[in-house]
Amino acid sequence: MTSYDISRELQAATIRQNLTQMDIARKTHRTKSTVNGYFNGQHAPIDAVAHIALCLDDSIFSQDMANKVFGTLPAMDSSTYELSVHSIDYIVIVEESERQQKKNQAMIALTKNKDTLTENDRDVILKYALDYLDEVFIETSSIISILDKLNISLRKAVNERTPHWKAKKYLRGER
Repeated sequence: MTSYDISRELQAATIRQNLTQMDIARKTHRTKSTVNGYFNGQHAPIDAVAHIALCLDDSIFSQDMANKVFGTLPAMDSSTYELSVHSIDYIVIVEESERQQKKNQAMIALTKNKDTLTENDRDVILKYALDYLDEVFIETSSIISILDKLNISLRKAVNERTPHWKAKKYLRGER
């Protein structure tokens, strides 16, 4: 069974939520020694990681675990930039501007059939996609920061918004 070192992320989540190891043990119905092991680098099995993420309901911890397990976007973790709503919003503007500069070139290349793309076309498209990914990364951090002001996790917000996305046909109804 696959297991993961979650010590750094778990310690950060407990600081954010002002929890102790004992609090986490109670919330997750695990022994204090098991939780202490996770804090000290003992690898946690995937089912424990999922259960801890669900019990903590901490957006950053969940995003970090999704990144660690599935390779999705990591949570923003910067020693340079303040992670406030205002700061992240400004970074969004900068990233959007950078992407818009590449958009026209990419749009021309994206109109071509896949088998007729030149190396330059592929490079332009990739640069555009990577700039777009930068923007998605920062936007996700912005959403988490905004929701944090309301003490709402990203998971809860997604659960609340899913019926709307289904109604708009962005998601299929069986989710």
